[in-house]
Amino acid sequence: MNKPSVWDYIFLTRPILLIPVWAFFLLGNFWAGGKKFQFSKTFYVGLVAYTFLLIVLYVLNQIVDKDSDRINQKHLLIAEGYVTVRQAYLVIIISLIVSFGFSIFLPVPIIVFMCISFIFGILYSFAPFKLKAVPFADFLINGIGYGFLNFTLGWLTSKPFSNETIIHSLPYIFAVSAIFVNTTILDIEGDRRFNYITTGVLLGIKNAALLALFLIICSIISALYNVDYICLIPAVVSLPLFFLAALKGETKYIQLSIRVGGPLFILITGIIFPYFLISSLIIFIFLRIYYRKKFGISYPSLR
Repeated sequence: MNKPSVWDYIFLTRPILLIPVWAFFLLGNFWAGGKKFQFSKTFYVGLVAYTFLLIVLYVLNQIVDKDSDRINQKHLLIAEGYVTVRQAYLVIIISLIVSFGFSIFLPVPIIVFMCISFIFGILYSFAPFKLKAVPFADFLINGIGYGFLNFTLGWLTSKPFSNETIIHSLPYIFAVSAIFVNTTILDIEGDRRFNYITTGVLLGIKNAALLALFLIICSIISALYNVDYICLIPAVVSLPLFFLAALKGETKYIQLSIRVGGPLFILITGIIFPYFLISSLIIFIFLRIYYRKKFGISYPSLR
């Protein structure tokens, strides 16, 4: 096997997953009263420390799931043999060092929530817990992890934690949960081969899609309550696709329900934070080039 390139190591970190993390982090700061272009030192340090901590989790997840990822044709570098497990652990060690190095400059509440997020990631991926293979726990830990913990960490860079933090995070918790339920439907075949009883495997296509529809409706209701158009608009636009996915149970609608709302959410967040939009577009372009050359596929894609 050829030695991994610098690009292989960069895309091993799953930057496509870091984009929504940064979005929730930014919006947490925003809803806590932060001002764009006027971020504090704590914001920047926290964002870097948390980013590298999540890279640790994303790479660990790929190591654990390399066999099922290969069957599900996720085109991930460890699963496809482009990066060895040993090389992946080197990335993990370096990322941990960077994360810990920046964390010593952060307030205790932010460190606490970062630790909780890391624990969630371990519970999600590793035995004996492996909540990714436990129905309902799989989407709940993702909804809370992205929609609440990421959001709260951004909030804490501007304002102390309170009940208001939880209320403002609800639309995002429900939206992420809805999307994740439908991803479990797409992975049913591969998960069954490894005896993973996910929400999709347990409920089947129709019932899981109905659950996702219910969750996206909850996201809309809570977004209306918070007057949060940033989450409301993508959720409303996605609603017909979630409805068609539940009604017909067809793969194309399930895929679209996942792939339409997310980019729209990123776009709206990017309008509020233009530098974030520019960064996301750069990552998107490089991902398209990389995956076209590496695997001969168009990724990311709405198709």
